[in-house]
Amino acid sequence: MFVGMPAALMLHEFGSQVWHAFGVPPYLVGSALERKDWRDVDVRLILDDEMYESMGFGNPANAQHNGKWAALCLAFSALGKQMTGLPIDFQIQQRTHANTTYPDQPRSALAI
Repeated sequence: MFVGMPAALMLHEFGSQVWHAFGVPPYLVGSALERKDWRDVDVRLILDDEMYESMGFGNPANAQHNGKWAALCLAFSALGKQMTGLPIDFQIQQRTHANTTYPDQPRSALAI
């Protein structure tokens, strides 16, 4: 993780808030996990297919068109930025879609 201290501690605390809200931990993914020259901090909540569907987020291939999905992503991105001071890009993904679309991308659980 290349976000520095104390931001790393606050990122894990943000992760614990997401975990409390959804019952599963979010993951740090993307460039902030791998290098120092990241643009934003990608945090993904990967829900099992049944939970994703039951929450009404629609087609995982174009979830950004779903108002509920967009509202939650915006709200948790803002909370993450407020808590950590980092440019958080929070998104909710369906597990099957995430595993198929990003099969070889590393993930690091937050709040563990």
